[in-house]
Amino acid sequence: MQHETKNERREKKALGYKHEWTDTGGHSHRVIFDKKTLERPQTTWKALIVVAALGLLVGGVAILTAPRKAAEPLPLAPTNVRPDFALAATLRNLTTERPVALAAGWGDEFFLADKGGVGLYRVGDGARLQYWESPEGDAPTALTFVADETSEKNGALLIAYPERIDAIYFAPDRVSNDASANEGEKKNDEEADATETTGATVRSAQDAALGAATTILSIPGASIAAVAATPERLFVGDFNADCVRRYSWRKLDALRDVEKKETPPDCEIGAPDGALAYPGLRPATEPYMCVVYSPSTNEIVVANSGLFRVDAFNVDSGVWNAEHSWTKAPGTERAFSGAANPIALVVSPSGWIATAETGKIDVAAGKKSPLQIFDAKSGSWISEIAVGVPAENGARVASPIGLAISEDGRQILALKSNGEVEIYANR
Repeated sequence: MQHETKNERREKKALGYKHEWTDTGGHSHRVIFDKKTLERPQTTWKALIVVAALGLLVGGVAILTAPRKAAEPLPLAPTNVRPDFALAATLRNLTTERPVALAAGWGDEFFLADKGGVGLYRVGDGARLQYWESPEGDAPTALTFVADETSEKNGALLIAYPERIDAIYFAPDRVSNDASANEGEKKNDEEADATETTGATVRSAQDAALGAATTILSIPGASIAAVAATPERLFVGDFNADCVRRYSWRKLDALRDVEKKETPPDCEIGAPDGALAYPGLRPATEPYMCVVYSPSTNEIVVANSGLFRVDAFNVDSGVWNAEHSWTKAPGTERAFSGAANPIALVVSPSGWIATAETGKIDVAAGKKSPLQIFDAKSGSWISEIAVGVPAENGARVASPIGLAISEDGRQILALKSNGEVEIYANR
């Protein structure tokens, strides 16, 4: 029997004649080359490349299949202050026609729609800053304003009509000239320098429109009563169809140069689902319907007035989320008051939700306010917003039909059935 010398064994090991290793998954590997391979440098390199590739492949598979710790959900935006709102102002006689919808704008501004069109108003004193007339014979049904720097639609005012949606785009770099004015006087040079030093910027939509209103979507036969927007999608609430239709902005942008602004939705949200025990959307307070976007949970939240519910749906899948939806519970002290239905709602950046309920609440008789604040995830009651004090003759307080919330979540605007707009500020 021929025995290998120590030098031969060392040479074979050094050249990879016998090569052994253990990968990241703990598996042992061994490769033995033919001796002829060692005598051919080109062949040796090819063989080594194959071995290296094999090692990387096996190691990569082991890493990818190794068990991982489940990713934890991102936390909600921190709640800096507990929501504790009080009536700060009541704005009356803003329009000659009774208003039908409102939306918060930038800073100290809001939009209000009536039968003739849409106006831009200042929160502080209710002064009308600008007005855009609707085409003759058309009356708006819903409004929303996109104030989201992460969205390409930042600065878009979406105006819903029964069978279409129009948009007015505003330049996001326009700064208010009278944000710090006192009784209409403009800031002097010293105050302006101070503002520049602190870097404070108050955007304004006044005189910042980039053009007239244009139609971005048509839905023949629809009864559009709500509209909401995310950075990627548009959501349209159809009252008669008991659903929310979802459209991607990319699909709608493709219609820009097309005469007919019609396209099928990506999906329809709100149908009953027996597997999830979900009864479906049943808006009942015609012509009102409310759909809002909750960035903290990446969901669309809908006021399901016909079933005394608030329902949440995932933005990406459109699937109903039972954990973030709730309804009136028997024996619950803090729930939807009386026999009222949730008709409007807003979601704050801090993770709470304010609801407005239909029906006239007789405050003098000791009934609860129609404005309540809940946790957006669990529906747990947080606080109540006290409405205006009734007149001495016992007149009942008109109920809200629409809500809006400021960018910072510190002001809630309520449009009442009598046409007044109430401003509630966080104390």
